[in-house]
Amino acid sequence: MFHLTSLLCVRAVMEGDEVVFVDGGNSVDPHGIAAIARRVGLARLDVLPKIHVARAFTCHQMATILLEQLDEKVREVGAGLVVLSCLPELYLDEDVPLSEAHQLFLRSARAIRRAAEESGAVVVATNAGLAKLYRRKSIRRVLYETVDRAVRFQHHRGGLRIVVPDLGVEELYRPVPPDQTTLEDFEYPLPRIRGLQESVDPKEVKASGYLRLGW
Repeated sequence: MFHLTSLLCVRAVMEGDEVVFVDGGNSVDPHGIAAIARRVGLARLDVLPKIHVARAFTCHQMATILLEQLDEKVREVGAGLVVLSCLPELYLDEDVPLSEAHQLFLRSARAIRRAAEESGAVVVATNAGLAKLYRRKSIRRVLYETVDRAVRFQHHRGGLRIVVPDLGVEELYRPVPPDQTTLEDFEYPLPRIRGLQESVDPKEVKASGYLRLGW
């Protein structure tokens, strides 16, 4: 799932958009983003400065970002994509009373929808697993009632199973090796992959310098 959000961030930048990334699970991966950018012929400095990241470590911090800062930040940078990584994770903290966490999450969900409707940005929220959600079913209910579309990703022996329950759609995605060309690579006048070579570890990226942590 974390690799998916990195892919979406690079794709948004390729389309000329800025990205607002709210991280509730310490999941943002600058090295992975830089590696994906390199595959499509972009330097890390072409991509990372356009991804605006804020991290939260408690449900109260997450609620503050979503209720007080998200809408303004999306408008400020003209974001076309908003990623809410591990959105419900912090609201499932058992040290926070359920009634308080539920109210904070409900208000946060309303703020997210309002920001999406006013800006027209695509909002992608991820959940790091269903097990914890079943312990706080009221938050699970708010999450699934708020979204326009739920998509499930399940690891499968033959690849990645992608399910859209509302539409009755189910597909199996089989990824290719990172340095292997695909039909999509031939859709562009100039090669999207500048040169095929063995995969190497990406160079160190100073996340605090290029991802503007904390906005």
